[in-house]
Amino acid sequence: MATKQKIRAVFADPQVDGMEALYQCIGELLKDGAEFDKAYSLVIAAGDTPANTWIRFCVQCATRFDDPPEESEFLAVLEEFCRQYAEA
Repeated sequence: MATKQKIRAVFADPQVDGMEALYQCIGELLKDGAEFDKAYSLVIAAGDTPANTWIRFCVQCATRFDDPPEESEFLAVLEEFCRQYAEA
């Protein structure tokens, strides 16, 4: 299984345009008091550019791990990156 350090490295070098917009969308909801799971669900359900960016990122990331991370670990790192935008 991929370590959090390896997952963070993938997020730090996403190779997909638009990740900042995804972080910002979720981060704005976090600023407004939403829990991460709810904010994530709302952004993905909207199906707009941030949701499509996330899908492209996940597909692209599939080849970057020898042993794919657990979904919960992957989403935990997404939350870390989104919280950086919420705190800015």
